[in-house]
Order: sequence, then C-alpha cells, then structure tokens
Amino acid sequence: MEGIALKSPRGYFREKNAFGDYKKNEIMSLTPVQLILKLYDYVIVNCRRHDATKAIAGLTQLIAALNFDYKEVALGFFKIYRYCQDRVRKEKFEEVAELIGELRSAWAQAFKLS
Repeated sequence: MEGIALKSPRGYFREKNAFGDYKKNEIMSLTPVQLILKLYDYVIVNCRRHDATKAIAGLTQLIAALNFDYKEVALGFFKIYRYCQDRVRKEKFEEVAELIGELRSAWAQAFKLS
C-alpha cells in the first residue's frame, strides 16, 4: 500500500496516552460541583446513545459522590439516582436524560456555571 501513511501502533498508543493524560489533568483540576456537572453530562450523553452500561455507571458514580453527613438531601438524590438506574434498565433513556438534564440545569444555575 504505497503512498498511504500509516501510523505505527507505538505512535498511536503514545497519542492515546497523551490524550488520556490531558483528560486526567482536566478532570483533576475541576471543582466538586464541576465534576458533578460532568457526570450529569456523561449520563445524558449515554442515555441519548442508548448505552445502558455507561449511563448506569455514571449514575453509580453520582451515588458514590453523595455525602450522607447531610442525610436528608443525600437520601433524596440517592432515590432519584436509583430510580434513574431502574428506568435505564427498562430502556426509558429519554425519561432519564430529561430528569438528569433538569438536575444539571438546577446545579449549574445554583452555582452559576454552565
């Protein structure tokens, strides 16, 4: 295949690792609120793609981020996230994307972020 430039696998992995390092640095520099917004975005995108595995994983991370020192508030979010996981399992992706989108908007507005 003369005339076609192919990258060696070694070069591909170097680029992939550099991108991974960039994303890792980006995520590590976010505030806790910005991280929550990123997780909301992740869930929404994966619901739109009908990717149940990734949507549930994002919801699981949201559950893991809850601070149960504030029991009432955390329990409310816990119930919402569990409900969303159940709805994703039933392939109700649009319902979950809408609900999480509303939560995302509320968080962004409360902390004046977009």
